[in-house]
Amino acid sequence: MQTICSVILLLLVISVSGFSDFEALLELKKGIQRDPSGKILTSWDAKALTSDKCPRNWYGVSCNSGDVTSIDLNGLGLFGNFSFPVIVGLRMLQNLSISNNQFAGTLSNIGSFKSLKYLDVSGNIFRGSLPSGIENLRNLEVLNLSGNNYLGGVVPSGFGSLEKLKYLDLQGNSFSGEVMGLFSELNSVDYVDISRNNFSGSLDLGLAKSSFVSSIRFLNVSENSLVGDLFAHDGIPFFDSLEVFDASSNHLSGSVPVFSFVVSLKILRLQNNQLSGFLPPGLLQESSTVLTELDLSLNQLEGSVGSITSSTLKKLNLSSNRLSGSSPLKLGHCAIIDLSNNNISGDFSRIQSWGNYVEVIRLSSNSLTGTLPGETSQFLRLTSLEVANNSLQGELPFILGTYPELKGIDLSHNQLSGLLPKNLFMSTKLTDLNLSNNNFSGSLPLQDASSVGNLSLTNIGLSHNSLGGVLPEELTRFRNLVSLDLSYNNFEGNIPDGLPESLKVFIVSANNLSGNVPKNLRRFPDSAFHPGNALLIVPISPETPKDKADITLGNHGSHMKSSVKSAMIIGLVVGAALLALVCAMFYFMLKRQHDEEKSDATGEKSIVQKTEPSPSNVIAAKNCVQETEPSSSVTSTSTNKGKLPVSSPRLSQYSGSENSSSFLKEPMEELHLESTRKDETLSSQVSLASSSTSSLSRIQNSPDNLRSRQTSVKLDGNLYIFDSSLKLTAEELSRAPAEAIGRSCHGTLYRAVLNSDVVLAVKWLREGTAKGKKEFAREIKKLGNINHPNLVSLQAYYWGPKEHEKLIISRYIDAPCLAFYLQEAGQLNLPPLLLENRIKITLDIASCLSYLHNGEAIPHGNLKSTNVLLKPPELTALLTDYSLHRLITPEATSEQVLNAAALGYCPPEFASSSKPYPSLKSDVYAFGVILLELLTGKVSGDIVCSDPGVVELTEWVLLRVGQNRAAECFDPSIIESHGSRKVSGVLTDVLQVALSCISPAPERPDMKSVSQELSRIVLKRTK
Repeated sequence: MQTICSVILLLLVISVSGFSDFEALLELKKGIQRDPSGKILTSWDAKALTSDKCPRNWYGVSCNSGDVTSIDLNGLGLFGNFSFPVIVGLRMLQNLSISNNQFAGTLSNIGSFKSLKYLDVSGNIFRGSLPSGIENLRNLEVLNLSGNNYLGGVVPSGFGSLEKLKYLDLQGNSFSGEVMGLFSELNSVDYVDISRNNFSGSLDLGLAKSSFVSSIRFLNVSENSLVGDLFAHDGIPFFDSLEVFDASSNHLSGSVPVFSFVVSLKILRLQNNQLSGFLPPGLLQESSTVLTELDLSLNQLEGSVGSITSSTLKKLNLSSNRLSGSSPLKLGHCAIIDLSNNNISGDFSRIQSWGNYVEVIRLSSNSLTGTLPGETSQFLRLTSLEVANNSLQGELPFILGTYPELKGIDLSHNQLSGLLPKNLFMSTKLTDLNLSNNNFSGSLPLQDASSVGNLSLTNIGLSHNSLGGVLPEELTRFRNLVSLDLSYNNFEGNIPDGLPESLKVFIVSANNLSGNVPKNLRRFPDSAFHPGNALLIVPISPETPKDKADITLGNHGSHMKSSVKSAMIIGLVVGAALLALVCAMFYFMLKRQHDEEKSDATGEKSIVQKTEPSPSNVIAAKNCVQETEPSSSVTSTSTNKGKLPVSSPRLSQYSGSENSSSFLKEPMEELHLESTRKDETLSSQVSLASSSTSSLSRIQNSPDNLRSRQTSVKLDGNLYIFDSSLKLTAEELSRAPAEAIGRSCHGTLYRAVLNSDVVLAVKWLREGTAKGKKEFAREIKKLGNINHPNLVSLQAYYWGPKEHEKLIISRYIDAPCLAFYLQEAGQLNLPPLLLENRIKITLDIASCLSYLHNGEAIPHGNLKSTNVLLKPPELTALLTDYSLHRLITPEATSEQVLNAAALGYCPPEFASSSKPYPSLKSDVYAFGVILLELLTGKVSGDIVCSDPGVVELTEWVLLRVGQNRAAECFDPSIIESHGSRKVSGVLTDVLQVALSCISPAPERPDMKSVSQELSRIVLKRTK
């Protein structure tokens, strides 16, 4: 077969080699299916020729004496097939540049263009491998294959013959192989970018040619699978010209090399690796280097950060390491410094000696103490001050509101007190002010707001303080306000009428407000006003759909072979079915034994709820339970004396009346049913205490003890509480009746009822899933301090001495998941999702993700419709299971990603990565899939079989859009309820947003832009 294909290809080449150059271009034109600008299809005319048969005024074509020398079609949005064999006869072609289109095909025969100097096919959808014959392009100076995603395989040898090559860009593809296999061949190249591929091995540039080492100026190897020490063979080579070196997001280990002799180095990025040891002081000090940017964040560096004396260093990021000691005494000329998420301690007032060059200060999530300096006036260039989640005390100094360029302040989660300085609110530059989770008192100091022309604040966060008084009418003076959170204070009186329409987030819950909610604020969910505010009246105000828009298909493509995806999903379904059969057999065997012993149990009261073994009886598992509650400082309660009812996580238990059943498996034996979308019902009531192995053995071997629930046991672990309103001890938790209601790859979820009738959701992590105690504690403390009205916040966690004693605790929410509204609404008697419901859900999710990404700089990491609760009556979206990848091992994270991939929520770039890890970009992709689910009424995990080669929901939508049949994508129930003419505009607008979210990573927007665009769509339809 391979021989036949080769012969056919050879015949094709021979047939086209007889073409004149203009005839070859006309043949190439036949493959162009869409030309948005019309420049090619109209100007490439067979009659428009010069006397020497050169094309006359053909767009993008240069010709000399009948020979085409250049084809330049960059950025025209062309769609179709680009056939290299068709133009193989262009023997004088020197420039072929077709970047940023939607050309498909392979790179066959590129070795035949021996005159070629410049080849750029970046930003297209070419597929296949890089063919052999590259060594024939001896005149090639620039080779850019970046951003095609589906180009892959091992890079062939032959680059050693390209002695004129100066520029090589392979980034954003699926190339693999040993990195030094490629680098050892390169000659005097200036620019090399192989980022976002799957290259492996160690970066041992001591094995490269000396001409390459001395000439390379820009080297980017980020987002690959490189391992080992940097430059392990012979230390740092003598880079004579290197200016930019980026090896971020790999698996590099060892210490950070000393780059003292790389005198030309300006930018060094090594973030998101596994580097350890101490920070080389020479990188921060005045020396022979000219370093301007240093990023070593997301590593495991230790030690202190000394004074920074470099006069060239402008941007320093050392966040998310294990650095300790005091903050630097001097900053040199550094403009941006990020030391957040470390263990830096000492007095915060040391920053008053940081000079007048600093523009951005990020020190959040450390252990800083003391007060804000009240005397320094030198921060004349400061634009952002972020010192959240520390232990700062005292009052805010007046001088803080006088810094002329300050635009953002985040001092949340500290112990600050006193009155709020009024000049912070009168600023005409400050846009973001977050002082939540402190102990500020008094009223809002807005009495002088009417005298200020243009108040600049757009985001105000004052929740969880002790502020009070009446909300002043001057709040309406903030005409650019986007977010206002005043929850958990002591405000009273009416909400001012006239707050701007620009508001996207508005929260005043847990206050003492009264009166009617202004009309323009009634669009916000009930959680914006309650709990609290018992005298506040919230009339219901329906929305009306309006408007219309066009839709275009961007640069999209399938990210995993359909056959592989089908096999994965079918395998999971078959596996789940077999497992269900085994469980059923086991159940009836034990039931028979139970019936024989029934006479012994007739006088015993069941504590187990009745469960029907029916697929529709999954409402408990569907109620993915948790609820947002306020967080405060972490407290620890030692528990080593409680008497606990034992429930073995290793044991399947059956007890109670004849029609009752219960079973609980240890997390180690959990079934990954989340990837089948049909979670098995778990309704056994147990207690949340763990037991010794001997106790388990005794219970296992005694039928009488299958109904036993209690024994005395001591716990040696600790319960850590983030939410100060939660009154709980480990003993009370262990005695709480618990009902297993769902399972995932992380562990088992329980509904536990305390003596106080407080209901909790408790996730029992599977054995071996959690990270080490120190790292787990550090990460969960950060997560426990995250609050948003559309997020299910963590309230507490328990860490026990045994491997399986790891519990994560949240408030229980009795609300179905989005997946069940889409998939089983009829079976569960759930109301249909109207268009306004779906739009509200998208805005809720987008708002929460935007906050996680921009406010906390972390991804959700496991976004899917089963992790979106819809709380009635307004169907407020609440996200669960956020950022668990930060708490679990890499192996558990990989398992989580695999399950999400089987359901279609993983982005294309994960398919080419050996160790994919949740990111902000992957969150945006998953959100795009959820948008498609809401628009189509289909669930991503369902196999779509209506078209050949189409498996996933994303593939099905992209096919319909590509065929100009986008209207077929929309859920018919929406059209039937509202009418096609009324809703087509907003549906196509939202579909356009969804398509941008599932586009290739380089083109994918950030979550803030997505949220703003969705808000714009909503505002447009209400006009």
